[in-house]
Amino acid sequence: MTLEEELIQRYFDAFNRHDIEGVMACFHGEPIIIGGNGKRCVGREAVRRSYETEFAVFRDGHCELRECIGNRGRGAAESVFRGTDAKRGRVEAIGAEVMEIVDGKIKEIRDYHKPINAPASESNSKSQATR
Repeated sequence: MTLEEELIQRYFDAFNRHDIEGVMACFHGEPIIIGGNGKRCVGREAVRRSYETEFAVFRDGHCELRECIGNRGRGAAESVFRGTDAKRGRVEAIGAEVMEIVDGKIKEIRDYHKPINAPASESNSKSQATR
């Protein structure tokens, strides 16, 4: 296992424990997270708030790490997120995180997760739009 892969595993382990200090220990001094929706979190305080919010909204949130690779300051992880949101109910998303790693810490994460099961009305709208 490369140093990058070990870091990715530590990050996922801390995330799944909802260990904010463990998650933050994986990040560089000036981290950036770019969400699947394009939202950017820049700096340690913004990144911390983002994870604190996610842990509060998805009290049972868990990311199943399916695959990770890393070398020469780059890393990628395929995962499935599952959690329950009080407003939206059960949420499942599959995708990848692509990471830039500097000095043994995550400098940037680009998150490419998409919902696994879209609501029926959304699926019907998409299929009708492609006909």
